[in-house]
Amino acid sequence: METSISQEKLVEEIAKRVREILELLGEDPNREGLRETPERVARALIEMTSGLRSPPPKIKVFNAKDIDEDITEDENGDQVILIRDIQFSSLCEHHLLPFIGRIHVAYVANDDGKVAGFSKIIRIVNYYSARPQIQERLVSQIADAIMNSEIKPKGVMVIGNGTHMCAYVRGVKDKEAKLVSVATRGVFKTNRALVNQVFRLLDTTHERSLRL
Repeated sequence: METSISQEKLVEEIAKRVREILELLGEDPNREGLRETPERVARALIEMTSGLRSPPPKIKVFNAKDIDEDITEDENGDQVILIRDIQFSSLCEHHLLPFIGRIHVAYVANDDGKVAGFSKIIRIVNYYSARPQIQERLVSQIADAIMNSEIKPKGVMVIGNGTHMCAYVRGVKDKEAKLVSVATRGVFKTNRALVNQVFRLLDTTHERSLRL
């Protein structure tokens, strides 16, 4: 969703409200250390929600031989492409506190061998992360965007592993708990062997990195 308000006006309006919040909390926004905080918070919020005001990125299509992601084949010859450990940060829509972690994206290339540019998958993750979110919706939106893209994959699987500050710093204050969410589309919904293959590849890659 695009907005007609200018960037500087947006900063000004958000900063005004942050200043009011600080006053309601019992702080003095004019004291040393807080004078520039409303503007800083405004600019940070604008950056972290940029996906609300910009169009989704286009996924560039390549032939499989032109890229170097991890590609394996199952017994039926289907290519499984895995882009792992994409770091993300987003805002929990319930408390507007950050949740951060890693996302793994796997998809099965169509018979024409068309695949997505490596950086474009990362841009898709960043785009849907840059807005108030819940992790379950985040992985679903990423899966749908790739499934409906011009690469026309046979299936998509997106795994999110996140630490949520709303549970880390408030409420239960659990510093160890992580949320794992999985979205599957196409052949991943019906082919358990493909799902297991992705998890094995993730485990194998993790073990290999520990040995290096």
